[in-house]
Amino acid sequence: MKLTTLIALLLALSGCADLSMYNQVPAPIGRTGEASPYPSQPLPQTAQTYPIDEQPIQEGMGQSYDQPIDEAKTTQNPAVVALLDSAYQQSESGQPDMAASKLERAVRISPRDPQVWHALAKVRYQQKKYTLAISLAEKSNLLSAGQASLQRSNWLLMADCYDALGRTEDARKARVAANRLF
Repeated sequence: MKLTTLIALLLALSGCADLSMYNQVPAPIGRTGEASPYPSQPLPQTAQTYPIDEQPIQEGMGQSYDQPIDEAKTTQNPAVVALLDSAYQQSESGQPDMAASKLERAVRISPRDPQVWHALAKVRYQQKKYTLAISLAEKSNLLSAGQASLQRSNWLLMADCYDALGRTEDARKARVAANRLF
C-alpha cells in the first residue's frame, strides 16, 4: 500500500515538472574576441583603409631603442608617488612591514616603474630579506634602461646584500658594476 502511494505521488510530481530546460537550444559559442550583432541590427560597414605615405628614415634621424631614456621624461602615477612617500616615511620611522605593504600596492598599480622596485628592494634589505632584495634590485635594473643613477644604486644595494649573505666575490662584482656607471 505504501509503495503504490509512493509511486503514484512520484508520477504526479513528475507530470508537474517542467522539463523545458532540457529541450532548449544551447546558446551559440563564438570565437574569443568576436562579437556577433543581434539579428535586428544591420551588419557594420567595413571601414576603408588607405596606406600612409611613408618617408624613408634617414640615418641618425630616428631614436634607437638602445638609447638612454631621459629621467626627466618619465612620469609617475600620482597614487604611486603618494605610496612611495608614505612608504619612505614608514621605513624611516622603523615600520618596514607597513612600508613593504604600501610598496607592494604601488607595484600592483605601476609594475613597470623601476623606482618602485628599488624602493621595495631597500625595504626588503632593511627587513634582512637579502635574497629577495637582490631579486627586486635586479628587476629594477631590468626596467631602468638609461637611468644610470638608479642602476648604480641597485648595484650598490645588491653588493650590500651579498656582503650580508657572506658572498664577498659577488659583492665585489656588484661594486665593479656600480663603478662602471659613473
